[in-house]
Amino acid sequence: MIRIRFGPADLGRVTFGREPDPLWDAALAARALRDLPSSATARRWRQQARPQLRPVMKPLLKLVSPRGAFPDFLTPELDGGGLDAAIEQLLATPAEAVRAELAPHVPADVGGWMGDFLGDHQSARRELGQAVRAFHAEALAPWSVTLEGRFAADLAIRSRAILTDGVEGMLTGLHPDVEWHAPELRAHGLGAASYAIDLDGRGLLLYPSALVAECMALDVPGRRPVLVYPAAEALCERPAPSDHLADLLGRTRASVLRSLGADASTTQLARRTGISLASASEHARVLRNAGLVTTHRAGGIALHSLTLAGTRLIRSA
Repeated sequence: MIRIRFGPADLGRVTFGREPDPLWDAALAARALRDLPSSATARRWRQQARPQLRPVMKPLLKLVSPRGAFPDFLTPELDGGGLDAAIEQLLATPAEAVRAELAPHVPADVGGWMGDFLGDHQSARRELGQAVRAFHAEALAPWSVTLEGRFAADLAIRSRAILTDGVEGMLTGLHPDVEWHAPELRAHGLGAASYAIDLDGRGLLLYPSALVAECMALDVPGRRPVLVYPAAEALCERPAPSDHLADLLGRTRASVLRSLGADASTTQLARRTGISLASASEHARVLRNAGLVTTHRAGGIALHSLTLAGTRLIRSA
């Protein structure tokens, strides 16, 4: 069991990421390749991803143990900027931090890439960056619509829970394996390990993932702790055989509407639904004119959101 202890200021510092984190997704997906308990989505992804694995990806895969553990430095706290910026930040990890995490778990005379990486050879760092980039391109990109859709739908559920029940109400219904007993959040994992995390005013980042079957936590001194939990089933995942919303709006437009479980820019909308930017913009315009979607600007970006009428239409369908 993971016991996360909240201080007086921590409930107000519970947050979610705006979109999936490229390094968390890479680490969790590499972990999902192991013979571990996994979600149905992870099993389907694994079946299709395994034939796409290539030797260039080995440095990333070597950092995930057979039991599913991976080093904390693989998922740094990112400043935004996409995959390239995330890889730069990963490769800037101090050599002493790398050795502190890896040295206790590998032989002192380890050779090959791992030996070079522990020795802080720049070539080994570049190979890790190439591995993460190739893994994203070959193994994760074909599933980006599904994974981002699950992430967005989960955020929509949590956003509504906060609006109606507050943060404590949202934490109470976060996942069947999670219990809120103020001031403590208890996450029951599949393993036997039990440990406690004291937030001490750092707050908590909640990260839903379709690639895990159990809760996981990261707690590194000096940074905000992270709780990864299995994402809820998405509104947009695999329509029923009789899809009334698609009958009414058309399959693509229904997919666009469902994908707006969480706010999205036009670019995100296109990525979630697998359509062109121009098509996403046109579908958003039609849905906005119908009163199902609203568009507002935040930080210079146009964000599309479901209206109450749009939410009700999805639920009724």
